[in-house]
Amino acid sequence: MQIICVSSGAHSGGQNLAGRLAEKLGYGCLSRDELIEAATREGIRVGKLEMSMVKPGIFSERLALERDIYLAFSTAYLCEKAKEGGLVYHGRTGHLLLTGVSHVLRVRVLADEEYRIRAVMQKLGLVRQKAQK
Repeated sequence: MQIICVSSGAHSGGQNLAGRLAEKLGYGCLSRDELIEAATREGIRVGKLEMSMVKPGIFSERLALERDIYLAFSTAYLCEKAKEGGLVYHGRTGHLLLTGVSHVLRVRVLADEEYRIRAVMQKLGLVRQKAQK
């Protein structure tokens, strides 16, 4: 069970890297969006957890329990997917998952400002000044 967890900064190309890596290695590729959809189907209120990270002060004991449930679900889900063969996971929390599992490679992808500006210009069709903002 080989697992590679890729996390990336905004507009750094991490998702593209993860997809190409999975293809080259013949591994499955799982995105954070797919993981969130699966968790939501199981009744985990992922949206509330997201808001608690953005708005300080709304984190409660209930949300702490919800976070623990989400992490447990995510761990189990990743392990189930990895049992099918090697797995590349791309997502913001990849480095937090599967702690204590020694055979997980964690990769952080960062890009310099110029690369990110060009990526935003291309993706959103913006002029340089607006993309930079």
